[in-house]
Amino acid sequence: MVADYLGARSYEVVQAEDGIKGLDLGLSSDPDIIILDVVMPGIDGVRLCKLLREKGVTTPIIMLTERATIKDKEAGYGVGVDDYLAKPFSPRELELRMESLQKRTAQPIEQSILRRGEMEIDLTKHIVKIAGGEVVLTPIEFNILKLLASAPGQVYSRQDLLNAIWDTAYEGYKRNIDPHVNRLRTKIEENPKKPKYVLTVWGIGYKFNDALT
Repeated sequence: MVADYLGARSYEVVQAEDGIKGLDLGLSSDPDIIILDVVMPGIDGVRLCKLLREKGVTTPIIMLTERATIKDKEAGYGVGVDDYLAKPFSPRELELRMESLQKRTAQPIEQSILRRGEMEIDLTKHIVKIAGGEVVLTPIEFNILKLLASAPGQVYSRQDLLNAIWDTAYEGYKRNIDPHVNRLRTKIEENPKKPKYVLTVWGIGYKFNDALT
């Protein structure tokens, strides 16, 4: 149904009938959006997303699921899912989410390079380097880092980050930002338990270390 709908809307659609073929396509092709289902033969959607992220695939990923509880979403966001859509859904809603996600991951920028200590953030190419070594981030992780690093010292609540990254103001989702920040820290911090770039402001949210500007 999804493939037929998107194909009729002039999207070029490549399909995989199971998670194993999906992994091959995700690594060998260069899609603009990846749409996964939680329940798939071979490899389930959450595991597939984790494998793609571990292999360096940064393409935005939308997960289709029959369940969309906070616990389910935390598990998905924790492995790099960018958005969730619960069944049953309208194909048009999926298309709108695809368009929104592509816009958020390709926002125009004013300054092309941010340098913060040993970190260099190329806002045009979406490349992050630390001490000359490239760090592979998902679109959501990159956007969180970009937002924080663009205003060092400014404290963002979890809700602020959600509003900026996902355009949602639902209070019940506010802690979904934490898994993304934790994954981001494992990639950019020498010791994620003692971060020097993305700092926690207890009881409020997060900020970028202004001592590194």
